Amino acid sequence: MASEGRAMPGAAEAEAQEGTVLEALLRALERAAAYNRHDQVAPAVILWPDKARQWEPLAPRLRQALPQFLTLGPYNPQEKTGPAIWLKCMIARTLPEADWPEGAVPILYLPGISRHELRAVERCPAELQPLAELQFRGVWFTQENTKDWTVYAFLTSKRGGLELDIAPTEETREALLNALTKLADVPVAELRGRRLHAEDFRALLQPDLVRQLLRWLDAPEETRASWTLEEWQAFCASCRERYGFDPESDGVLGGAERLGSQQGPWEHVWQRFAEAPAAYPHLPDLLRRAKPEDEPPLFFREESWPQCNERAEEELRAELLELESLPPEAAAHKLEELESKHKVRQAWVWAKLGQAPLAKALEHLVHMAQVAKRPLGGEDLEAMAAAYVAQGWQADAAALEALAVVKKSEDVRAVTAALRAIYKPWLEQAAERFQELAREAPFPELARDTGSSLSNLKPGTCVLFADGLRLDLGKRLSDTLKGLGFMVEETWRWVPLPPVTPTAKPAASPVAAFLKGEASEAAEFRPQIRETGQPLTADRFRKLLGEQGFQVLAQGETGDPEGLAWTEYGEIDRRGHQEGWKLVRRIAEELDGLVDRIRELLGAGWREVRVVTDHGWLLLPGGLPKVEMPHYLVESRWTRCGALKPGAKVDFLTVPWYWNPEVAVVMAPGIGSFQAAEYSHGSLSLQECVVLDLVVRPAATSALRAVIESHRWIGMRCRVRVRGAGEGWHVDLRTKAAAPATSLLKDKEAKPVKPEGETSLVVDDPDQEGAVALIVLLDPQGRVVAKQKTIVGGEE
Repeated sequence: MASEGRAMPGAAEAEAQEGTVLEALLRALERAAAYNRHDQVAPAVILWPDKARQWEPLAPRLRQALPQFLTLGPYNPQEKTGPAIWLKCMIARTLPEADWPEGAVPILYLPGISRHELRAVERCPAELQPLAELQFRGVWFTQENTKDWTVYAFLTSKRGGLELDIAPTEETREALLNALTKLADVPVAELRGRRLHAEDFRALLQPDLVRQLLRWLDAPEETRASWTLEEWQAFCASCRERYGFDPESDGVLGGAERLGSQQGPWEHVWQRFAEAPAAYPHLPDLLRRAKPEDEPPLFFREESWPQCNERAEEELRAELLELESLPPEAAAHKLEELESKHKVRQAWVWAKLGQAPLAKALEHLVHMAQVAKRPLGGEDLEAMAAAYVAQGWQADAAALEALAVVKKSEDVRAVTAALRAIYKPWLEQAAERFQELAREAPFPELARDTGSSLSNLKPGTCVLFADGLRLDLGKRLSDTLKGLGFMVEETWRWVPLPPVTPTAKPAASPVAAFLKGEASEAAEFRPQIRETGQPLTADRFRKLLGEQGFQVLAQGETGDPEGLAWTEYGEIDRRGHQEGWKLVRRIAEELDGLVDRIRELLGAGWREVRVVTDHGWLLLPGGLPKVEMPHYLVESRWTRCGALKPGAKVDFLTVPWYWNPEVAVVMAPGIGSFQAAEYSHGSLSLQECVVLDLVVRPAATSALRAVIESHRWIGMRCRVRVRGAGEGWHVDLRTKAAAPATSLLKDKEAKPVKPEGETSLVVDDPDQEGAVALIVLLDPQGRVVAKQKTIVGGEE
């Protein structure tokens, strides 16, 4: 029987390939014929049913591109169109018109015919019966649900389509079909990043002059070649009339200079470029060449020219490098001065294109410095931990964000200088105070019952272990899950000592009570199974979990959600040890993977997922301070700890091993490291010893259903329609979805959803017209359940 030929990569690959809609369709048809050459034969044909004849306007273009494209219809061999018997002969390649390359799979387009008409062989119309048997030797080009690929479905589907955001209205669908022949040549990248409405497709039939102008400036020869003489003449006339610019006599450099001036009607053209600069990859270089030599102060716009941004980046880089020689207070004050000077560049088009990384990093560096102004202290360990959980973790998060923004080595050095000037002293002060308090209060007692919270779990619970999920990353994970509508409970706890995986992971598991520690295994900080005395290996750990009734789930497995389970995800700790500060480039990927795994488990029916970790870590680009520890004093020497040999004496702080208090563990002082490292853990600091446990439960059923269905601007009033929301739900207009303080509404108060599912949002500030904002749907607890991008005052 015909298989389903619909494997497509989705949005990520479509963007990377940067093709037009027609090219995306051609790639989809090519992939439909894919098969495993080792155990399958090639399909005889690709069957493409199209009951509504929606794709028929593109048939001539498809014939041009695909010599194997056949169509059911009146006999016309020049167009490779004909009745069923003739098509059977063409597919069998018994006719001279079957001239496509060897190995190409014929595509049989069936306008006016549904898949159902061919599948029901006994009821198949007589004129189609010769084709019915092809379904057993070919593949279908249909949606995953076996329905025909409508144009709307192909463009919007997340399962094999292009994942475009198109308004689901009949008006929009009609406009889409009317503009199909024009839409075929639009790059997919130009259609992303916004919701498409009927007017967007109508504009393809009534050409969008701004878009035409930008495309011509970006690729003049290619764009001119794609137009007829009449279209070119009309374009030139419109440019002369609307923009005072003649493409023929002024050329692309003249147009680019006017674009950069942003004067008069050109300001709107610049705004359109700034909305989607990646769609015009050659324009930045053109603007570089078009920059006027003289810079008249009244009309010169610095944000238009890449040279101005690059000069500002060079100046900022030099000033950041100088921070390392300043005291922390002076360095923090200097950062604030730099922020006031360069903040404007964070909104420039060059920042969107990734060409202002230091301006973007500066935002995070300033946040880090503001948090670091308040030293982490307290009367005891609990007070310090409470201060860290409340706010201190934000300095760690901001430091990671600043590093993640920069890629070039010279930019990394500049951000590193700022971090070592302010973040490093803050880390040192906090760690030294923390260790001072730990000398006064026996720290290990605080972590003695780490695993007890997992000892009496209810069926339907899956424990998800994430290695090295530092508290700030736990906060990021929690916020992301809440933004998706999940219910999340956060609880902070101490980790066992030393904070290394062999000690802390078993203690965070449901089988901690079945383990003990022997001095013979102290060098590796690995506990033993209490009953047998065997060292705890990975296999024995899994076996012990199984004996206690826990399913051990491998990646991708979801198990039986009526029982108990343990699963693991992530490589944060391994990557940190391997890559040092470059771990920051992996964190988003790691957290996204954790979110996907949690969604997968809850979607499979688990009532709750408990996210646990073993320890946190320190990360400092340029390296942690080196501390000498003689080998002969310790059984083993880790980067920030070591098992002290019996009878040996050291000046450093020692603590009992969690699994055996008779074993003394040497702690590296402050943020020092016994070995050269940028990433390390094993000693006493808030970053290493305080972590979050998360309990994640499914979102309420209504939250899963609730969506923003549509919105429409009338002046500065936006009428919003939602579906699936009930009493207590609200809608807000914000610049940042999860930040109520960024609301653009009067008094920053979200508006309630009326029983009929509608509400009205009014923006009083006329300066906000044209600003990009987010319409957010809030459940009764104030959580963001859905969001939709918009342009204040109306969208083009």
